[in-house]
Amino acid sequence: MVKVTINADDYIDGVLRRVCPHCGEEKSIDDFGYRNMGNDNIRNQSWCKECR
Repeated sequence: MVKVTINADDYIDGVLRRVCPHCGEEKSIDDFGYRNMGNDNIRNQSWCKECR
């Protein structure tokens, strides 16, 4: 079974949002990618797609 972990800072109007630690902008969780952590664990990237 795959375990998905999503880290978010806020939930506004039905949209999960988080702050990119690189650019400091608050963005939709869709602006962040996902990474496979091994052992069937998947989580969102910490940096947004623009900063990676």
